[in-house]
Amino acid sequence: MSILFRILRKLLPIVVSIALALLGFRYYENYSNSAKLNSFLEDASVASSLHKKSSQDFSLLLNFDEINREQFEKILNGIVSNAQEAYNLISNSDDSFTSKEKDLLEISTTSWLKGLETFQVSIITLIDNEYSQNIEESIAQSIVDLSIGDKAYEDFINLINTKADSENIFLPDFYLIQYTELESSAYRFADIIVSRARESSEGLFLRRDLAITGIDFTPKPITITEDGYSVLLDEPTALQVVIANEGNIEEFEVIILILVSDEYGESIYEKRAKINSIKPLESKSYFTDAIQIEPGVLHEWFIKIEEVENEEELDDNLYITTGFIPPEG
Repeated sequence: MSILFRILRKLLPIVVSIALALLGFRYYENYSNSAKLNSFLEDASVASSLHKKSSQDFSLLLNFDEINREQFEKILNGIVSNAQEAYNLISNSDDSFTSKEKDLLEISTTSWLKGLETFQVSIITLIDNEYSQNIEESIAQSIVDLSIGDKAYEDFINLINTKADSENIFLPDFYLIQYTELESSAYRFADIIVSRARESSEGLFLRRDLAITGIDFTPKPITITEDGYSVLLDEPTALQVVIANEGNIEEFEVIILILVSDEYGESIYEKRAKINSIKPLESKSYFTDAIQIEPGVLHEWFIKIEEVENEEELDDNLYITTGFIPPEG
């Protein structure tokens, strides 16, 4: 008995050590899994928030009558950017953490991004070319992908809520998200979208149009003759040129050409200038240099805006005005 007791006494510390090691390993494993789960839930919550905003904006986007081209492109770019951020967040999360919930969210963010990118390319093609052929098929495919994302996300929400209830897990905020209707109605939905876009084409279809809407001498003329000539003061004279963007897309690096010549056809001033940008329905003023002209000689100011690609109306890109300083005496 004493021998057995001595053996047990020697084995006891070993058994206790093994038991403690197993408990420690189990604790570490549970802690590690819990940390990975919490990290995933944080990323998933951010992705949910991004897509909540994007899905709301997507609904706004489809109200074509209430949005112009600049707003349309800005909102659409933001939607795709949010989807890309959410996709990057989930796809780059810890690879060592695996779960059915994560798989479903990866399907969601991937399908949503694919659908939104396809929609972006398709809808811009449509509104830039009203008579695009077979565009409904491409838009329908984007709706299918969005629907797949919606369904996978719905399954993710149901599964994560069940897991939280059974394992007493605290969940961050997850939002209800739905971009579109059921996958089976994708082609019908695509037909509706295309019809809406074409019916409201005036605000969305690309329209590029710059115009010179007015000029004014500085200092102001003394009077205007019956022939429309400006009678100028005998001092250096500049010209204020008002340029408007009457299209629906922002224009960059707008080039202005200025030429001043006298009644003998001699050029006395030339300038090539640039305005960095003009937003849709915005006007900007450009002031020419003040120049001294010869009294008693009629002068012509020739102002032209260089046309932009696919500009619709060019007649208003040119403005000519004439003026003179009365001869001495």
